[in-house]
Amino acid sequence: MKIVIHFYLVRHGQTRLNRSRRLQGTTNSPLTKKGIRMAKRLGKELENIRFEAVYTSDLQRTQETARYILAENKQGYPPIYSDPDLRELSFGKFEEANNFTMVPTALRTLGLRKILRDFANEEHVSELTELFRTMDGEEEIETSVHLEQRFTRALKTIACEYEGKDCNILIVTHGLILSNFLESLNGDVPLFLVDNSRASRVDYADGKFEIIYINQLKQEGNRA
Repeated sequence: MKIVIHFYLVRHGQTRLNRSRRLQGTTNSPLTKKGIRMAKRLGKELENIRFEAVYTSDLQRTQETARYILAENKQGYPPIYSDPDLRELSFGKFEEANNFTMVPTALRTLGLRKILRDFANEEHVSELTELFRTMDGEEEIETSVHLEQRFTRALKTIACEYEGKDCNILIVTHGLILSNFLESLNGDVPLFLVDNSRASRVDYADGKFEIIYINQLKQEGNRA
């Protein structure tokens, strides 16, 4: 029988910086009331899934989101672990910058034609990451390749902990790093990244990842 680990990959709920339309990489920001409602809603959607364990990044917003999701779960309260490899890309000097005030900087550094071309690219998430690196000018921001390798390493390390066991693992992480990973698997990622508190499911078996669905609210039965 084929052993499969079912990863439920979730972006954290809305935070105060999200609401203010500010870039949020490694900066901590608490969930808003809406963010808490989002997490609880997703918890209800996943209430019949029996999770073997939960992994979050080392940033506060993912840990809060995980707790609200699990508070709705009917299959018990699994252990929660923190993994720094699941943390978001650092935006360097652009941390907490207003999204709209960055437009003049982007236009001046990159030009309108390049911006439009990159966003029209099928791999628009990786292109977005590279745009930030170009604007930063000091190469302090990770490449999209390194970001994908870091996230993949985290999931494979987690999978090794449950080798030989068919189980469900909840991963609560961040928008850009998650979208970049899904795109690396040829997933159809929304233009403005995966939504807050929406689940994407990726199965892992025989050393390979397979996307089951992306960015959906989906009812699933109890998975022992």
